[in-house]
Amino acid sequence: MGPFAISASGLQRGAAVMDIAASARGLALATAIGLLIGAERGWRMRDEEPGTRVAGVRTFALLGLLGGLGTIASTLGLGTLAFLVLLGAIAMLLIGYHSEMRTAAHLSATSAIAGVTTILLGGLAAAGFMAEASVGAGAAVALLASREALHGAIGRTSHAEMTALLRLALVTFLILPILPDADVGPWGGINPRRIWFVVVVVGAVSFGGYVLARWQGGRRGPLMSSLVGALVSSTAVTIEAARRIRESGSSPADEGAVSLASTIMLVRVMVLTLAIAPDIAADLLRMLGAALTVSLGILGLSLKRAFVGDGPRETLARPPSLALAFLFAGLVAALSLGARWAELRFGSESGALVIALGGMVDVDSSIAAVGALPAGALVQRLAALAIAGPVLFNTLLKLCVVLAVAGRRAGLATASLALTALAISAGVGWEWFYGH
Repeated sequence: MGPFAISASGLQRGAAVMDIAASARGLALATAIGLLIGAERGWRMRDEEPGTRVAGVRTFALLGLLGGLGTIASTLGLGTLAFLVLLGAIAMLLIGYHSEMRTAAHLSATSAIAGVTTILLGGLAAAGFMAEASVGAGAAVALLASREALHGAIGRTSHAEMTALLRLALVTFLILPILPDADVGPWGGINPRRIWFVVVVVGAVSFGGYVLARWQGGRRGPLMSSLVGALVSSTAVTIEAARRIRESGSSPADEGAVSLASTIMLVRVMVLTLAIAPDIAADLLRMLGAALTVSLGILGLSLKRAFVGDGPRETLARPPSLALAFLFAGLVAALSLGARWAELRFGSESGALVIALGGMVDVDSSIAAVGALPAGALVQRLAALAIAGPVLFNTLLKLCVVLAVAGRRAGLATASLALTALAISAGVGWEWFYGH
């Protein structure tokens, strides 16, 4: 046997040491999870008399440890014993909390469920799912600690707001997952899941904007929702702002939300182009530079109007419905069919045109398509135009949405989009006819 040979017994001893170390880490995490949840429960019940609580910090720590030991015991062939012990512990918890609820003036199963959850998380930790157990423990503590906030929010929620929330949850968690993620319909131009995702995004942005507006007031709420929502979909933000203008009248905050969403869209396009297709960034900047300057100027004016003075908090619109989201999804479906038809009709040889038509539905997709092209496949100015075209179309689409939904009430918002579209057209025309 050579000097570097390792015996079978040595490998077995090393594996045993590793198993012991892994088990020790799992048990330590299981105990820590119990201590964490127990600390929250103990703080919650800190005003109760000693000896009147079914489970405190130490008990919850033991429950976490028990869950970990039960998992290890089951891996050693003691599954029946572990099951009986854990079942007995859960039964003791339920009996104890049942007795407490009979004598106390209030009813709550939270601590009993928290104890059972602690046992399960301890078992996950000992089984090696330490990341999952840690995330689960953090979520459990966050939920337990947010009792007052959640109860207060529910108490302040109207019937219309709850209906809007449940409607959004229905389209997001029940309908979206079951839709096929495949191209169907005429020319294979419709992907049901992606089209429905448009409904989810518009609905989520609308409801999130309403919540922020109610929380922060009519001045800051729409601008905050625009800042966050425009990173996902500037069109969805524009639709929601137009809805609020239609229902509550024009306001500087909602007009500023439209300008902010448009500005963020232009900035995002430039940043993505620099990251994905840096060779055409300079050409694209010459096409969109004037529009970005105009958009920033109007945004500054909108923000000044929104925050100047100490006027009253602006009124809120009603909780959003999904009607506009469905209408916009139908429009996206129609545009998708048109882009697919154009791709089949003109073929891959008309690369810039096909990319631009496809980008009418999603500006980011046109940037990704240009970045994926082989070097030299398109002249740089054509490639930049394939991105600037969808940006112009998207701006005009938002202008039409604002006019259709809000009408003449959206004065500055309409002017902002119109001037931005005009600046994009001027930039594209100048670069195309007079650029190098």
